[in-house]
Amino acid sequence: MEVTSANFSEYLPFILNDISASCFVSLDFELSGVAFAPFIPTRPQTIQERYAQTKVAAEQYQILQVGLTLCHENVETASYSLKPYNMNLNPIPHHESDINRDWTSSSRAMGFLLKHGFSIDSLCQHGIQYLSRAEEQLALARVVERCQQTSRQTMDIKDDDHESLEFLAKVRTMITDWLAQGKDRVQWLNVPPPSEVQPLGSVREGLSSMEKWLVHQLITQEFPNLRSRNTSKFIQIDVADIECERIAQELKLNTKKAQLQKHIGFRWIAESLVGGNLEGLGAEMFNPVMRRIDNPSFEINRVADRVKQRLQENRPVLVGHNMFCDLLFFHACFLGPLPDTIEEFQTVMHELFPVVVDTKYLDTYDCGSINPTSSLTDLHAKLKDVNSPKIEIDPRFSKYKWRKVNHEAGYDSMISAMAFIKLAGQIQRGPLATPTQCTLRPNPRISDSLEKQAVKSEFSDLFNMDTETFPVVQTSHLVQIPKSLADTGCPKILLMANKGVLLPRLGSKFWGDYGNRLRVFGTVERMVRLGGNAAKAESHLLDID
Repeated sequence: MEVTSANFSEYLPFILNDISASCFVSLDFELSGVAFAPFIPTRPQTIQERYAQTKVAAEQYQILQVGLTLCHENVETASYSLKPYNMNLNPIPHHESDINRDWTSSSRAMGFLLKHGFSIDSLCQHGIQYLSRAEEQLALARVVERCQQTSRQTMDIKDDDHESLEFLAKVRTMITDWLAQGKDRVQWLNVPPPSEVQPLGSVREGLSSMEKWLVHQLITQEFPNLRSRNTSKFIQIDVADIECERIAQELKLNTKKAQLQKHIGFRWIAESLVGGNLEGLGAEMFNPVMRRIDNPSFEINRVADRVKQRLQENRPVLVGHNMFCDLLFFHACFLGPLPDTIEEFQTVMHELFPVVVDTKYLDTYDCGSINPTSSLTDLHAKLKDVNSPKIEIDPRFSKYKWRKVNHEAGYDSMISAMAFIKLAGQIQRGPLATPTQCTLRPNPRISDSLEKQAVKSEFSDLFNMDTETFPVVQTSHLVQIPKSLADTGCPKILLMANKGVLLPRLGSKFWGDYGNRLRVFGTVERMVRLGGNAAKAESHLLDID
């Protein structure tokens, strides 16, 4: 599915809902540049050296294209349904955000992308805009500063500038005389008065820009309890209403903040993946959902709240190929500055993504001292004849069903998802086992229920549609693992998982051996373990629980 700036707001609530219900999410990025060493190193790098090198690249270059494949598990049919999305990211922020982003690209990376059909024009014309957390905070600080800003510029009128000094003296006298009238004065003072016959300064009809500036500065510096406003030909002065000004300033600030929220763009998806703050995602953004439901029996606020609640409860497994580089770019592009050390990075990323799977590590697990070929294209070709577990592409997402689009992020994220499902099944079955065609006899009650749900909206599972009430969720029961892969204790599901027909249940030995390990060839350690110690060699790391 191709998502552009034109249809992003329409697809966003459906993407967020699918993420909240997915068993895993596969990511892939196309970048404007990567770490490049102009010479062949004489020794393997340490993982800290590689991290520092990649960190520089992640802070210099941008993510230009995102591939996002959402996977849903169907235990009844022992199958996995994939929904692949492809999204170009516009590196140019919206002008209202007042953010100037340096957009850097390397000739090697751009040459590679152009060779594979990438369009820079489409990127800038139709790409989805975004603001990182750091950029949003900077933009917000500027909004607050502007809303609260008062001119502090000092008038530097030279002694020989008699015209300006005379003008200021006349205005000062007018203001003083007006204030001296006390309760009998009119509500405001116009400078110059509409009936003024004699010229005030050098202008007979209206004030020049310079004269208006002088009046504003005089009010700011000598009459702080007064306020001045521009009109076409004169300045209007009145006594400040502090409470009205506070309300007006607050309204202006809230309006600017609301405008800024609309420019967060793709980062809403990034936040949904890491369990981030979605409070600024207004209920109105879920209007596309309501338009798809005939005679909805629930309000839009309830839909928005339930989706956001599930995103907090259900942190999906993150899957990708060669994830080390992608995770650095993800953090730098959407969240903020990267930590300085690999140890800090391991901790931070593990907090953001509790369960990560690198298919490059799965494919090269226990590969020996000679680095094998491990490209995603080669891995996909190697697994083409593996047909268990069963994988289906959602019929509404048919772009990649019959054609290959190598090095397009959406396609690569889809085949990464396929690789994970197939490799996990192979590992569960063992190296000598053959794929087991194991299916469960459908439960009529469950099958009927699924058919009824298919007739309803995709959002029907957010509510009990018979009673229109939310399911009760106790805070103590909230978990940060996908419920669809959690070990429920069902013997049939465990049997299918152990035979490689379903993905392993979380907490099983598979995740202890393969989860949260990123392959990094060319380094002494050869891998990074998120939440673990990166300073030891691979053979020692594998023994750490």
